[in-house]
Amino acid sequence: MEKSFLEFNKEILIGELGAIISAPLVSFITSKLTDSANAISTSAVLGSLVGGSLLWLATRAYDKERHKTLSINHMAEDVGYFTPVAFLIAVFISYPTLFLLSHHLLVQKDLVIYSIIISEATAFLLFLVAINIYRYFLWKLIGKKL
Repeated sequence: MEKSFLEFNKEILIGELGAIISAPLVSFITSKLTDSANAISTSAVLGSLVGGSLLWLATRAYDKERHKTLSINHMAEDVGYFTPVAFLIAVFISYPTLFLLSHHLLVQKDLVIYSIIISEATAFLLFLVAINIYRYFLWKLIGKKL
C-alpha cells in the first residue's frame, strides 16, 4: 500500500476520533436539556462536524510540517480539493446516516451515548469508502494525490 494512502486515511481516522468524541459529548449535554430525539440527533451532527473538521485539519497540518511540505498555498490547495467533496459526502451520505440511525435508536429507547457512537461509526465507514473513491478518481483523472 502506498504511503500517501495510509497517511490520508490516518488523517481521516484521527479526524473521526474528534467526531466520535464530540458527537456523543454534545448529544449527551443536549439530552440533559431536552428529551427531543430530533434535537439530540441534530446536536450529534453538529458535534461531529466541528470535532471531525478540527482534528482532521490539525492532523493534516502536522503531517505536512513533519514532511517539510507545510505551506499556506499547499494546505489551501488540499483543503480546496478535499473540503467541497467531503462536505457533499457528509451532507448526502454521512450526516443523514448519523441523524436517521441515531434518531431510530433513540426512539427505540437505546442509551444516548450508545446510539450516537453506533451511528457515528456507521456514518464514518460510509464516508471513508466514498472519500477514498473520490481520492482514487482525483488521482487517476488529474494526477492530484491527497
